[in-house]
Amino acid sequence: MTRTIDVRAGGPVLPAPPRTSLRLQLLRRSASMMFTSLAGAVLFSAWITVVAVSPITVGALLLLPATAVVRGYANVHRRGAGRLLGTPIPAPYRTDERPGAFTRIWTIIRDPASWRDATWLLLHSIVGFLTSTLAVVLFAGSVFYLIYPFLYWVTPQSVFGTPFGDWRELHSVAGATVMMPFALVSFGLWLALQVPLTRAELALSRSLLGPRAQAR
Repeated sequence: MTRTIDVRAGGPVLPAPPRTSLRLQLLRRSASMMFTSLAGAVLFSAWITVVAVSPITVGALLLLPATAVVRGYANVHRRGAGRLLGTPIPAPYRTDERPGAFTRIWTIIRDPASWRDATWLLLHSIVGFLTSTLAVVLFAGSVFYLIYPFLYWVTPQSVFGTPFGDWRELHSVAGATVMMPFALVSFGLWLALQVPLTRAELALSRSLLGPRAQAR
């Protein structure tokens, strides 16, 4: 049965409590989003710039392909979030059947969904990057500290010999095992935070990318 995530505050993962396998799936998503979320900032800057110069004829014509790229990017995230939530997030864009490029441009500019997309691009580039990076760093930290004695063994003393600065210096592989308990701490934090971090990112996407009624 497909597992979904309830984005309500404190909401559980449905239909059963989250297991490590689900968290690992979300971790892979977080690793990808560390990079893809940054594209939102680029698209936000490009779209806002095109809108700003849209009173100029050439700039106005650039708004159509720029909006197509933004909406394509948003639709990819709608589908991904909808799969995790178990509820599709429909695209709430206005349509205008009247012919003419400038009619379509005016419809885009007047469409509140266009501006919610722009807001989402900016916020998601920040929230998506921070939540995904934190999840990946916590998991990577658990691996790092688990193999710390090995890293100490295969590298010069100056690399991993002073993890606490001048306060305490490590002098042997056995002494480096003092770092291994941090692996449990980091792994425990990842287990506790992976789902809430994903839930926060999904809540942002659903509230801004979905119809207003769905967001409420």
